Amino acid sequence: MTAMATQSKIPMASESEYYEVRPIPGKGYGCFALKAMKRGTRILAEEPLLVVPIAEYLQSDIQQAFDKLSPEQKDIYFSLHSGHGQDPKLWPSRIHPTVEGKERQRIKEQHDARTGKQPSLISIFQTNCMEWNKGAAVFPNAARFNHCCNPNACFTWNSALGKETIHIMNDVEKDEEITLSYCDMIHDKTLRLWELKHYGFTCDCRACTGDEDDETTFAYHSALRRFRLQELERETRFLRGPKLYEGAVQPDFVRQLLQLAALHQEEGDYTARLASVFLDLALVCEVSGDLKMAEVAAGKAVQVKKDCQGADFPDYKKYVEVLERVKVKLGQQEV
Repeated sequence: MTAMATQSKIPMASESEYYEVRPIPGKGYGCFALKAMKRGTRILAEEPLLVVPIAEYLQSDIQQAFDKLSPEQKDIYFSLHSGHGQDPKLWPSRIHPTVEGKERQRIKEQHDARTGKQPSLISIFQTNCMEWNKGAAVFPNAARFNHCCNPNACFTWNSALGKETIHIMNDVEKDEEITLSYCDMIHDKTLRLWELKHYGFTCDCRACTGDEDDETTFAYHSALRRFRLQELERETRFLRGPKLYEGAVQPDFVRQLLQLAALHQEEGDYTARLASVFLDLALVCEVSGDLKMAEVAAGKAVQVKKDCQGADFPDYKKYVEVLERVKVKLGQQEV
């Protein structure tokens, strides 16, 4: 993904009615809105340029995929930002002796790529790749979007379409930069700094540069929200999914889910994670007989899911089915 591009000219990018790539003084390039857009607007659906079907990739895996590209596609690949040129002193100098075989080779190859003096297949791949089924892929247009720890857009691999999609998740104004989060939105600043270090840049968003000890700053409140979100994730994770009905009998479970939903929204995190929280809340309320609350929660789950991934996403129907079932039960109850 593009963090701080170094090309001397505007990178190659497909024309879009939603955004365009523009230079950012001192930072490279970014994607800027051509018009005001509301939450739920799909601004990109892109097929992969290069796919490595396994998550623990080696140089040879990328080379094999790269060799299949046309000359034009290879040019596009090498037009993407590379996280090379990093100071070796900022990274561990040794690999633990217990690490052997392919894992040792993988660590060495990726270290050499990020500290090397020139862009390479690996340095470009590890800077731009996104999750793809059980592996990773490079999507050249999606890779043009810069990072922000509180982004206004989100991305996901839609296996039904065979494309990477990007949706607006917080309303944007014309000429506003459209950003994605390269890391988990509930991670604290220290962990985010480490994760983003792999891309070769330090984030300068308001959640990172603000004083977390100053109660008047966004960074302070964002840090509190993320800390509480992590706490709630730990407290509820074993009572969700297959064990959701066990959670339903816990006295504080609904309150915890409501707090999770509220904090995600306050942080601007309208991703599939929020949709999942609302769905679990709907199911728990359905079990407990609070069908009106279940209907409200299921409706929100469907809306968030549609807004961040689209009605064509593989499991979207599951959300709709829960909402329809609750509505039927509520109608029967009210007769």
